[in-house]
Amino acid sequence: MKGLQKALADLRLGKVIAYPSEGVWGLGCDPQNEEAVYKLLKLKKRPVSKGLILVGSNLEQMKRYININKYKEKLISKWPGPHTWIVPTADTPIWIRGKYNSVALRVSSHPTIVEICDQFEAAIVSTSANMQGEKPLKTKQEVKNKFDHLSIVEGSLGSLNDSTPIQDIVTDRWIRD
Repeated sequence: MKGLQKALADLRLGKVIAYPSEGVWGLGCDPQNEEAVYKLLKLKKRPVSKGLILVGSNLEQMKRYININKYKEKLISKWPGPHTWIVPTADTPIWIRGKYNSVALRVSSHPTIVEICDQFEAAIVSTSANMQGEKPLKTKQEVKNKFDHLSIVEGSLGSLNDSTPIQDIVTDRWIRD
């Protein structure tokens, strides 16, 4: 996978990377690195209060953020796959959850995301590659033009036409359908 090793090194150095996701190009970083998350937020011009999505390759990678056992049955009803759950949390840093007492999580089946998270051995922040309020980028070239200094992991977008749907795990309310 072209660009993967450079991106993994950059993740470990607290840098932001770009990669294809289920429907749009994404930007990511190490969620445990507060400085890296603030770099990503600054890059997107996004306020920390809005919170961010974490994406992983398996359920184990989400254990540090939520009570897996409490929500496991519902989580795995849509995972792995292009479905983001909003889940109550007591263990997620404020720079990830923003003003909320919950966190947005996805265990992806997208091959590029799975490979990144498997090799990074952890979930990563995943947010659309765009400036706050602008349309998400759909091609590698658009990402290069907008964010030319980032490591880019090559790959294809998944089958979605847009960002993943987001649903509250407690209320079943759709945040983004």
